[in-house]
Amino acid sequence: MMREEVKMIDEISWIHRDKTGRIIKKYTSKHGLLYKLTVKLHLRKPNCLTNTGFAALAGLILVDIGGTAFDYLAIGTGTNVAAAANTTLQTEIKRKTGTGTRVTTTVTNDTAQLVTTFSSADGLSGTSSVTEVGEFNDPSAGTMLMRQIFTAESLNWDAGDSFEVTVKVQCKQGT
Repeated sequence: MMREEVKMIDEISWIHRDKTGRIIKKYTSKHGLLYKLTVKLHLRKPNCLTNTGFAALAGLILVDIGGTAFDYLAIGTGTNVAAAANTTLQTEIKRKTGTGTRVTTTVTNDTAQLVTTFSSADGLSGTSSVTEVGEFNDPSAGTMLMRQIFTAESLNWDAGDSFEVTVKVQCKQGT
């Protein structure tokens, strides 16, 4: 009997810009192995596929089960380590719809990409020390697919700072 392995590899990145669009800081996570079909769930800090997210992905593959796509990104100020049992960000401050596309990493259209930018136009004011990002399938509740924590990035919304978040999940044949 032959086995074929499937991997899902994630990358979460963000760009902090000032009001003129000048880049203040960029961050990109290392590619983390989210799931290897023939082995077990691997959690690599700081990215974490959640248990409920994994179950929702399995449902999306089947027409008889279905589900809701993960089209929302959220930011927060929580610092607890990301864990598979997480169902929300620790301290969410804003969630909004992202723009989803398929991009090519290795094979044509093998990577799902979701991008959104947070700013004062979203009702954010004052300053925030953003430390966590999550991807969800609902604008206010729903299932969290993944969560990532990182060193605090201080944003001054009133001064015109913006925070662009990109989440990529690549599906590829495993080895």
